[in-house]
Amino acid sequence: MSSPNVIVIGAGPSGISMAHTMKHKLGFTDFTIYEKLDGVGGTWRTNTYPGVGCDVPTILYSFAFNLNPNWSKELCDGPEILEYMEATVDKFDLRKHMEFSIECLGANWNEETKKWDVRFKDLKTKIEFVRCAAVFISAVGGISYPRDVKFPGMEKFKGAMFHTARWDHSYDYEGKRMAVIGNGCSAAQVVPAVVKDVASIKQYARSAQWYHERPNRNFSKAETWAFRYIPLWERWKRLQLFLENDDLVTTYMPGAEATTKRAKVEDHAKRYIFSRAPKKYHNVLVPNFPLGKECTNSQAPALLTIDLSGCKRRIFDPNYLDALNEPNLELLPEGIQEFDETGIVSESGRKEEFDVIVLATGFQVQRFLTPMEVFGKGKNRLNQQWKEQGGAQAYMGTFVHGFPNFAIL
Repeated sequence: MSSPNVIVIGAGPSGISMAHTMKHKLGFTDFTIYEKLDGVGGTWRTNTYPGVGCDVPTILYSFAFNLNPNWSKELCDGPEILEYMEATVDKFDLRKHMEFSIECLGANWNEETKKWDVRFKDLKTKIEFVRCAAVFISAVGGISYPRDVKFPGMEKFKGAMFHTARWDHSYDYEGKRMAVIGNGCSAAQVVPAVVKDVASIKQYARSAQWYHERPNRNFSKAETWAFRYIPLWERWKRLQLFLENDDLVTTYMPGAEATTKRAKVEDHAKRYIFSRAPKKYHNVLVPNFPLGKECTNSQAPALLTIDLSGCKRRIFDPNYLDALNEPNLELLPEGIQEFDETGIVSESGRKEEFDVIVLATGFQVQRFLTPMEVFGKGKNRLNQQWKEQGGAQAYMGTFVHGFPNFAIL
C-alpha cells in the first residue's frame, strides 16, 4: 500500500513524536511537518525566559522511543530539553521532512478531491501558498500564542515591555526596576531567576495559587551509569514516575476518596507555603478555592462532576516562595488600573515607576488551533462548531465529527 500524503502542523514534542511514528512505525514517506518557528522544539523554542524549566520529571517528559540516559537532573531546564529535541530529530532523520518559518493560516476540506487544502504563509518571504493532503494533523501546542492582554494606557509606557514567551534578550535588566504582571508558572520561574540581579521587583498578582514542593537534584554519576548500562533500568524508573504522576489526576475526581485526598494535598500545600514564604504574605498566597470541587451537572442532575472553574494549574515551586524573602521583592495582591509613561497604577490607586514590565500573563490555551481556521464538510467552521457544542469536543480527544482525516494531537 502506498504512503498517504500527510501534513502536520507543529514541530514541538507531539509533532516530533508523530513524525517518528509515521516514518519508523508506519513506513510513511510522503509527509511534511510545517513549523512557524525557525526550528524544532515548540514551547521550548518559544519560551527562553530566565529560569524556564519543566515541572514534570524529565525521565518521564521524554520520548519513549528515545530515552536519554544523560539528563543532568530530575527536572531539567529549557535549554537542555531543547537540545534533546534537536538531537532526537537528527538521530531519527526527521529533519528532512520539516519546513520552518512557515505558518499555517487554515485549511478547507475539498469535497471534490476528498483532500485537505491547507493554506500557509512563508514568514520570511511573506508569500502565501496552498498544499493538499489526504491527512491533516494539528500538533499545535497550547502554550504557543501569548494571551493578548490590554490594560488601559499600555501604549503610553516608555520603558521596555515584553511577554515571557517573547523575552527580549537584548535588554539588560540588571540594576533595573522591574514589574512582573501575573503569578502563574512562568512568573514563578522568572522571579527567583532575576530577583538578585534587578534593583527591585514589584509583582502584581490578583489571585492566589496552590504551591507545592518541587524537589530537584542533579543525578549522580552512579545513577547516570545505571541509566546507560543496566537494561530497562531507566524504563522502570519512567514507569514508576508515570504511575505516581497519573495518581495525581485522582485528586480532581469526584467521590469521597478523592475529596479526602484533595484535603490532604491542600493541607500539605498550606504548610509548605507557610514554611517558606514571609508571614506577611500568608493570607494572600493561600487560595480561597479548592483544587477541585464537586458539583451536580445541570444538564444531567444524576451526574456528579468536578467544577474546575475556580481552579488553576498547580505550581511546583521553583524557589519562588524563598524569593519572596528577598528585600527588593514585593508582592502586590491586586490588579492593574492603568499604565502611564513611567509605570503602573494598581487597582487601589498605588503608583509605581518601572524601567521594564514583564507580562507573565499566560497563553491562549482555550483558543484551540490559534490562529488557524479549519473548515470541514459543508464548510462548517471548527471553532464555530465547538462554540455551538459548548466547548471543544473530539472522539478520544483526537478526531472531530464532520472533519474527515483531520486529527488533533
